[in-house]
Amino acid sequence: MLPDVVKKTLDLLCQSLSARTTNIESVYLYGSIALNGYIEGSSDIDFLAIVREPLSQADIQAIAEAHEEVERVLPSTDIMGAYLLLDDLMNKGTESSPLLTYYNKHLNTTGAGADINPVTWWILKKHGIKVYGSDLIFHYDLDIDALQEYVILNLNSYWVQWIERLEKQLTEVKGLEQEINEKQLDEAVEWCTLGMLRQLYTLNEYDITSKIGAGIYGVESLPEKWHGLIQEAMMIKLLKPDRNYTSQTQRLDDLASLLRLIHSEANRRTLR
Repeated sequence: MLPDVVKKTLDLLCQSLSARTTNIESVYLYGSIALNGYIEGSSDIDFLAIVREPLSQADIQAIAEAHEEVERVLPSTDIMGAYLLLDDLMNKGTESSPLLTYYNKHLNTTGAGADINPVTWWILKKHGIKVYGSDLIFHYDLDIDALQEYVILNLNSYWVQWIERLEKQLTEVKGLEQEINEKQLDEAVEWCTLGMLRQLYTLNEYDITSKIGAGIYGVESLPEKWHGLIQEAMMIKLLKPDRNYTSQTQRLDDLASLLRLIHSEANRRTLR
């Protein structure tokens, strides 16, 4: 059963789309909702809309108006997704490119914010939830090698940049608590700890899990010295006030060290 806010949002979006265009074949949910890890106020609502024909200008206008209605009625909703051509999805799978994306409350024809990658295809085929239209059979194969290759590339580019920024910040604050913005550090602890643990989970377990699932996995698989930080990351994700650290410099130091550990473990895993 979908969370109430998700159902309300997608019901309105699908009704608004169907009232304006007949080109929508199906709408599926993926992401945290499909992984049973959705947290209201903390998680995005991720969708893929599958269209029958290339979008006309009238279709694009209709889709824009549908999203405007959703934002007008449900202004606090946090929804993002993409519109894909049915033939591309059925025949090419991982090669599909979005016709439109909806990201940061804007409809884009440039692919901005597109979340189309091997993780998306994996979740869609194994866990995707149809909320509108036809039940689709996804003919593309799930390639664990491609998934893991994508994950390790992501670790060695995007996540390494995060580690380097945090290490640079650590040298700049010079142990001064007042130099650290606690709210910003909260965001980094949640985003980086759970995000990188998800990558490690995929490399070790050949599957995909939610952020909270990744946190639980980290507590179960990493040394006890990191459990407090991982638990704190889960509390932040769950919008709970519980914190295990009193020193922000110590928390920043531990965060950078934990991320370096995860990065090393992940790369060591790929060399086995």
